[in-house]
Amino acid sequence: MNKLTTRITMSVLLTALTSVQVHALSLGVPKLLIDSAVSKKFPKEKYGVKLDNPVLQLSKARQKIELCGQWSSKLLQKGGDFCIDFEPLWNKNTGEVQIAKMQLLKLTAGDNKALPTAVAHTLNASLMQLLDGTPVYKMPETVGKHLESLDVQDSSIRLNF
Repeated sequence: MNKLTTRITMSVLLTALTSVQVHALSLGVPKLLIDSAVSKKFPKEKYGVKLDNPVLQLSKARQKIELCGQWSSKLLQKGGDFCIDFEPLWNKNTGEVQIAKMQLLKLTAGDNKALPTAVAHTLNASLMQLLDGTPVYKMPETVGKHLESLDVQDSSIRLNF
């Protein structure tokens, strides 16, 4: 190889190595920080239903976030517990973390009576699907432009750049 070919080859290799290192950068957001941000959003009330006391669980194996808490309704004069889970989906075009594949896991009312299985199945097949794509967090533009994906870990969410 002549000197020009060697220089071009080295330049291409260095460029390739540099780009690999940039894409390999990741940052973990600890669950404690996520819990703090979520708790600041509660209590939340909409259509006369109040949600409160959120508890998050992260699952690396399922790549899902589970959100449990309590609900109450002044109109129905009832309350109970709820649990949902969903996959956080990164939308690079909008810079948002969105809900995907949300499922109702538990809904109780009154004396800890669980929602009938048929009703839970109907809700998961209809209402929960309507929530797909709902944004839950907007990234600052400086971060969002460079973020490629996110992964749920058992004690954090990993941001991959």
